[in-house]
Amino acid sequence: MKIKPPRQAQKWSYFSHRGSIDKALSSPGIRSNKNTHIDCGSSARMAGNVCANVDQIRRQGRWNNTTINAAYLTNLPRDLVRSMAGFPTYGRFFYIARAALDPPTSLCKKLFPAIGEWPDRLVVKELSTGDPIQPTVAENAFLQVIMMFRKTFIQDSVLMMDFRP
Repeated sequence: MKIKPPRQAQKWSYFSHRGSIDKALSSPGIRSNKNTHIDCGSSARMAGNVCANVDQIRRQGRWNNTTINAAYLTNLPRDLVRSMAGFPTYGRFFYIARAALDPPTSLCKKLFPAIGEWPDRLVVKELSTGDPIQPTVAENAFLQVIMMFRKTFIQDSVLMMDFRP
């Protein structure tokens, strides 16, 4: 029985690499102008989300300070934000008093009342093929943030009544 030698690896061209990533992203409707580097930024942010040290992230991606700060680590430094908000920087869990208050939906709808119709409008916009401006992930995320803020605003206003009756 004769054993075949392993196949020689073929070089993958930039255009072939970019084309396959374009196909993978366009299928679910994801748009990006940094297709070949899309995983670089997301891997750096994911490492930051699990509290990896910036030096470790920089070494993993072989980036210098300018590159990692300008292009890949676009989120805020969590330890700094936590300490400025008065929370401990160690550990991952903390208690927020306002989270115990769950305002009724009817009250939330009184704050930014028009925001409730926007998710449906984006769905209609997404389904219309003639509309050159399609909804993006950012639009949907922005709506979710506004809906979260109205609940947070009501929760915080109850706790702030002591300071500003």
